[in-house]
Amino acid sequence: MSMPRDDSSNPQLVTAKFVGRVGALAVALGIGAAIANNPGTACAETTGSESSSNAGPSAGPAGSSATNDAPSTKDPPSSTPPSASDTETRDAEPKGDQTKDEQNTSAEPKSSTSRQPTSVTAQTNRGATASSDTTASSAEPTSNTAAKKAEPEAAQADPPARALIAAVDPTPAVVTETPAAPQTPPQSPAPLAMLALARRETENASAPTASIAAVSPLGTTQQLTAEQIAAQTVDSLPVQLAKLILRFGFLNAARQQFNLVGGPDQENLAQLDKAVDEYAMGAAFQQQLLNSMDPTVVMQVAPPHGWYGLDVDGSRILYDNPDTIYRFMGVNRTSTYVISGRFADLTDGVRENTNFSLLTGLQGTTAQNISGRDLVVNPDGTFTITVSAAPGAPGENHIQLTSDSTLIATRNTLSDWANQEPMTLSIQRVGGPPNSLFSQFGGFALPVIGSLVANNPLLTTLVSLVPPLADPPPLLRGVVTAGIMLLGIQREAQYMAVATTDPTTGERIQPNVLKNPTRNAEFLTTQLQSAGYFQLTDDQALILTIDPGDATYFVVPVTNEWTITDDYWDQQTSLNNVQAKAIDGVYTIVISPTDPGVGNWVSTGGLNQGTISIRFQDLPLDPAHLPTVQSQVVPLSQLASVLPAGTVYVTPVERAAQLAARKAGFDNRFAPYPQ
Repeated sequence: MSMPRDDSSNPQLVTAKFVGRVGALAVALGIGAAIANNPGTACAETTGSESSSNAGPSAGPAGSSATNDAPSTKDPPSSTPPSASDTETRDAEPKGDQTKDEQNTSAEPKSSTSRQPTSVTAQTNRGATASSDTTASSAEPTSNTAAKKAEPEAAQADPPARALIAAVDPTPAVVTETPAAPQTPPQSPAPLAMLALARRETENASAPTASIAAVSPLGTTQQLTAEQIAAQTVDSLPVQLAKLILRFGFLNAARQQFNLVGGPDQENLAQLDKAVDEYAMGAAFQQQLLNSMDPTVVMQVAPPHGWYGLDVDGSRILYDNPDTIYRFMGVNRTSTYVISGRFADLTDGVRENTNFSLLTGLQGTTAQNISGRDLVVNPDGTFTITVSAAPGAPGENHIQLTSDSTLIATRNTLSDWANQEPMTLSIQRVGGPPNSLFSQFGGFALPVIGSLVANNPLLTTLVSLVPPLADPPPLLRGVVTAGIMLLGIQREAQYMAVATTDPTTGERIQPNVLKNPTRNAEFLTTQLQSAGYFQLTDDQALILTIDPGDATYFVVPVTNEWTITDDYWDQQTSLNNVQAKAIDGVYTIVISPTDPGVGNWVSTGGLNQGTISIRFQDLPLDPAHLPTVQSQVVPLSQLASVLPAGTVYVTPVERAAQLAARKAGFDNRFAPYPQ
């Protein structure tokens, strides 16, 4: 018996195959459009729940996006690479548990010496992708050596879940990479037969798979695979060219938004290239996530880290929250999904500070959100969320997809780095048409076209006849990634304005002014935020007096003028209500470039100019006691006279212990776990 050829190493054949499939896809869409415009077939477009699902949940505030608290997020936002806005999601999958039927090329990542998270220029090892079928390793994480501060650079569903989904959407499950061909409409068979023939002629055999053992609930096989692919993608020519354009756009936006302080200073200019690199990495993750026919759980908006033999560059964007793990999953309304997860502890507050947001379009506008308090969770911490175009039953964990749904962003906030664990998370597509080239390159996320195909069963069937590439080359991935990146020019300016512009008057606000928190459409819709920017000399401090009110969580993070954090594992560049100390329920936070010896000190990371986005979470729907924020600037020499009685001061030894505990907490998530 002859074996299929492996042409993946021949760029010409790969390119020719891609061009052939694109041509077939174009023919399919053309035929479908012509047929769809025939009045005799119009009834095929609105059948059963398909027609009623257009009236999805009402969209959130205009422009709200996910990603850090965002990709609505604003916690990063995340649906755009930059998840999107409080994007803030981490989507960790159960330890050793992957639920997708994948056909990835595989090779175990080469082991390497562990790299400290501060290195943002190291590239991911170029190992091949691994399958998602894996078991947990019993290996214990090794400890990290102390990291030097980086110099600024210039420049997963079980049978019960299937039963649940059957009640929501009776569509037969299609969960394998080579499902049976979809039933075609009652039209002339000639053109469709030609497409079917083209599909058979161009089908690639799947590559062998290998398992990777996971120790961290975040370091799943899907995550490691995505990191490898993203690293290859950002090295492609289209991405490198897009970086040049993005850099110019970021710089121009900063000059306008920070005009009251003379634009970005030299310290921020030195971090511009790094910010562009991280935005590109986020876009390379999003390019993979947009294949909603092959959903994965991927952590995006993450710091640089070294684990499992991989050195991974950061993907932080749009006011990322150091406490939040941002994870994303691609979805579209033609399919049915089951999200499964588990909280390690139901009493530590992690559940209450977790959100699942449905994002629409490439900009990541929030259409629906399930908060941790609303989530139905079993006594053992497990939960299941069904996702489909059909409405859910009352009291059910369900997300109803709209015609332009693209991503589900999860924000999993951990205020106690030492003791709280990220939730495990997995997604499985259990119904819908087979994977396709159209979906592989983000077709369902395209404006107008994606919604048109998602709403028309005939067009969905036709595009499904053109199969995906088994292993798209970095160049093709780079083209899509570059397009996502270019959306970041407007996106970045929009987020800078959150800190520099009065939302009511549209006028620039002065530095060092933070007001009482409000809801901001650019962030997570269930949060309150107080945002601003600072300009401080080395001998000045910005003092914040914070009453969290009814919020059970808040955080004060420093970000640069490109709206991303710096080294928050080795420096105390953020504090939350667990890490800080309160006096009579009120927190006094001192922000300054120079250490004043105050326990509640937030370092600017050496910056004299930067941005701040304070987040308040887990508030009642109708809070009786709203959070408040007051700010003032004082010389360090007068600091003691304005701080409240009972302020805690620390010695250098105590500060070192504070930072060591911080690094250990970071390593709970991103330690260089061995293979």
